[in-house]
Amino acid sequence: MEEMFDTFDVNGKFLGIKPKSFCHSQNPMCYHKPVWIWIVSGGGRILVQKRASTKKKHPNKWDMPSAGHVDAGESILQGCVRETKEELGLVTKESDYIFLKEWLAQSSWELAQVYLLKTDADLKDFTLQKEEVSEVKFLFYDEFVKLFYSDEFVNHSNDYKDWVCKELRKYI
Repeated sequence: MEEMFDTFDVNGKFLGIKPKSFCHSQNPMCYHKPVWIWIVSGGGRILVQKRASTKKKHPNKWDMPSAGHVDAGESILQGCVRETKEELGLVTKESDYIFLKEWLAQSSWELAQVYLLKTDADLKDFTLQKEEVSEVKFLFYDEFVKLFYSDEFVNHSNDYKDWVCKELRKYI
């Protein structure tokens, strides 16, 4: 059965429920709200994940450590907890997440809900979902910035990259 998403206008007003294929079509004229989760360690490092080679979009590229769609009827924070558990095997609770910003990703018709998660987890504590993630690693800030702005990382707008770097700097 196809995934179903809550849809919204650009101002966040709920419009109804639509299938994933509709939301990912060329011009759906409505937005959905994925979660984009940045994870920092107590030691001041930033976690990144390498997307699996089998992914349709951006295979083998480095990316934010956890991200995904929120199912219809699911709260944004429930989506954060579920996606982090599914992709990384990390058990969290809703109160662990710090809301940073809603980011308008116009080209993909997304009102991304950007969160921060602080963790003391070590790499050995992660259980990767092989269909999604091939590798994770922690980077110090300067290493992260170098990778984030390189061709090895999933392409994001420079505005988004600049904003993420500024925000993450506050939490490390």
